[in-house]
Amino acid sequence: MNDGRSRASGFTLVEVLVALGILAIVMTVLYGTFSTSSVTARVVEERAEELSSLTGALDTLTREVRGALEQFSGTKSGMTFTALTPFHQDDVPLVQKVSYEFDEERLLRKTFQIDGDDKPVRTFLLLEEVTDPAFSFFNGQRWVDTWQTPGTLPAGVKVTFSYKRREVEAVIPVWAGR
Repeated sequence: MNDGRSRASGFTLVEVLVALGILAIVMTVLYGTFSTSSVTARVVEERAEELSSLTGALDTLTREVRGALEQFSGTKSGMTFTALTPFHQDDVPLVQKVSYEFDEERLLRKTFQIDGDDKPVRTFLLLEEVTDPAFSFFNGQRWVDTWQTPGTLPAGVKVTFSYKRREVEAVIPVWAGR
């Protein structure tokens, strides 16, 4: 029964256009999902890096303040003391004169020669983008803004600042000060 018309096999132009439209919609949804995931992953990675920098700086500061030995002086913007540092030379911990200072939105760690002048031997940048910084010192009864008592150590040191829009406060006991 052939009526003179032959049926061609394949897709019509309308079917191809509908399939392409559906494919475009699916690809748009997938791109949006992956794009959002990529941005979220980048933000999480940046925050993890900020937290790592912050904890590293506070760990270094805490370790050295706890090991403070003598010659301790401090103000709201910085403190200097002699400490047993976590760094070693020939398997013996080093005794260094150390300074921590807030300067131009940065937290700096400086080391000095024990019997040398006041020129730092090395300066390390611990944190950037630090605002509203302050050190305070516990005298056994209350927190004070300066420590200029020769031959004595504070019982504790408190450091407060803002770091990349986060408020930070750390209270560090001075072991030798007890």
